[in-house]
Amino acid sequence: MCISRFVTGIGMGITAVVTMVYLTEIADKDIRGSLGMLVQVMNNMGSLAVYSIGPFVSYNGLNALLVSLSIIYATMCLWIPESPYYHLKDGRPAAAKKSFMFLKGTKNEKWATEQLTAMRLHVQESMENKTTVKELLTNMRYRKTLYLIAGLKVLQYMTGMCAIQAYLEIIFRQGSSLSGPYASIVYGFVQLGAGIGATFIIDHFGRRLLMLISSTGVALSLTTVGIYFYLQDAYQLNPERLASLSAVPLVGVLSYIILYSIGLGNLPYLLQAELFPINVKTVASSIATMLACILNFVVTKSYQGIKDVFGHYTVFWAFASIAYFGIFFIYYFVPETKGKTLEEVQDEINDEVVELEELNKEYKSGS
Repeated sequence: MCISRFVTGIGMGITAVVTMVYLTEIADKDIRGSLGMLVQVMNNMGSLAVYSIGPFVSYNGLNALLVSLSIIYATMCLWIPESPYYHLKDGRPAAAKKSFMFLKGTKNEKWATEQLTAMRLHVQESMENKTTVKELLTNMRYRKTLYLIAGLKVLQYMTGMCAIQAYLEIIFRQGSSLSGPYASIVYGFVQLGAGIGATFIIDHFGRRLLMLISSTGVALSLTTVGIYFYLQDAYQLNPERLASLSAVPLVGVLSYIILYSIGLGNLPYLLQAELFPINVKTVASSIATMLACILNFVVTKSYQGIKDVFGHYTVFWAFASIAYFGIFFIYYFVPETKGKTLEEVQDEINDEVVELEELNKEYKSGS
């Protein structure tokens, strides 16, 4: 079981990095956000399938179903073309043009050549720098983006989604009449619906606004659930009054799921693929995913211990405090990438870096 979980974790980590990088590189700027959110929708569909089927079939039967889906997916990957950016990075302009025209569904070679010329210039500029972890961590050019993505990962995972998902039935059993496998099924349907809804609105409202709404809603939902458990555990409200509030944890957790899914659930993955240049994008995405795994482990592992020592409400208020911090973090630091090509995003970041370097030089010369 441990070996199986370890191998599965490696596979999921690779998929999480490669899928989002690939989608951001092949998608038009007008649909890049929606395609990125589809990754979350597919994750939600998988979770719902396991929640709905798992309790009612044998363990071997469930795993046979999952293995068959993986085999089908791996087979379909044989027909997926490489990203034009990948070909350009390795100096294959003809292959990049062929891939670009196929992905865009066009036969207009003149237009394809014009688009690839702009892409090639940015790729060449990026590839003048190294592609190593040392380059990523020491070059000031990537410093702001590193801090930004690290902050988003903290916000994404330390607001408690993985822990709440792991302890969902216990939470509902303690604070609601809905329990057992039906709690997970309801959770799965709500999460899937929220993810589908997000794909239709992300390219209209943009990343920043959705993440602000998401972080605010998550903070308020977690605070509300925490208040309920405070009244139950610390204040020890009498059972009759508490019974009248039994819907609060259910509504609070479901609201949390909806608001988390429209922003914090997937947009940090999309932004990390959009903000890093081609030379360090894979390395940066891999490091970000490793950070996410560490945060996931820490939050899920510490949930029960904090709950036992300090009370259930403390866990939810701790998650809420991270979300409140996220509101200010997003407002002041997260850029808007909606409606911009990857080249335009990199141009804006480079302009900021140049301005910062000039300010540093002026400061040093003045001192």
